[in-house]
Amino acid sequence: MGTSPSSDNSTPSAASAGAGQPAGERERVLQIRWVAQSDRPAPIAASSPAEALELMSEGSRAFGSLGSTGGDVEMRLDPEAFGFVNTRDDDGILNQEPFAAVLSCSDARVPIELALGRGANDLFVVRIAGNVPGAECLGSLHYASEHLPRVQLFSVIGHSQCGAVTAAVDALLDPATYLPVAQLAPLREIVDSLFGSVRLAAYAMQQVTGDATFIAAADSPRLREVLIAVSAVANAALGANVVARNLGRESAFGVYDLVERTVGSMRSGGWESGMRMAPKTDAELGSVIREAAEGYLAEAGLA
Repeated sequence: MGTSPSSDNSTPSAASAGAGQPAGERERVLQIRWVAQSDRPAPIAASSPAEALELMSEGSRAFGSLGSTGGDVEMRLDPEAFGFVNTRDDDGILNQEPFAAVLSCSDARVPIELALGRGANDLFVVRIAGNVPGAECLGSLHYASEHLPRVQLFSVIGHSQCGAVTAAVDALLDPATYLPVAQLAPLREIVDSLFGSVRLAAYAMQQVTGDATFIAAADSPRLREVLIAVSAVANAALGANVVARNLGRESAFGVYDLVERTVGSMRSGGWESGMRMAPKTDAELGSVIREAAEGYLAEAGLA
């Protein structure tokens, strides 16, 4: 990544960045440019939850395209985001003006701002293992709701192969693995809060297959992996529902897929990039989870 304090918007191209390298290596250059003092409006403004959702979805698709469509993404940021003093401001300090708030997992493989194609001061981010909307996280989101008027949308974003979700799944499939977790109260609090999502995922899978999911998955590594994947979707969708109810604000959800490298969700017809508005009713939530179950089971050849 590079930054440029110049005002002519000149930045190195992907080709020039690879100058001097063999042709094959130049083709593999991936470049994200953070450009200061550009013509990008600062801050980014979203006039509605739908517009904020589309900004994040578009950014996710741009990040996911790195390596397949030229490997070149440019993010235009207010120079104050890099610490440059704006002489037009009295204090020369950047005001906090994000257009959306995100509750996401702490996993180091999920660089949430980059994964959404966003830069500094675009998002108000709260991170915790398992993207669980507990009291402290909801308190932070309440702060954003009350004190950051530009925030148009609140969102919960999980990810594939989540360690916290996996721990919750394994605790229900093999209770013996739960003892070390139960002995650490802070960790137990996180894992326990995920049991509801895992049970909803298991119920959806049982509706699709007709088999008792916990019994079958305990003896099937492939079914266990499907249960983990569906649980990640259930957890994000349920979390977004909880956030919307708690704040009285519009909320959205998505899952960052470590293979696809986009934020989206599994549908009955396969993976679909882009965030979705939070389910508002129990029936809508059940539909989201069942659709994920159908998609992941089909992908695994188990439907």
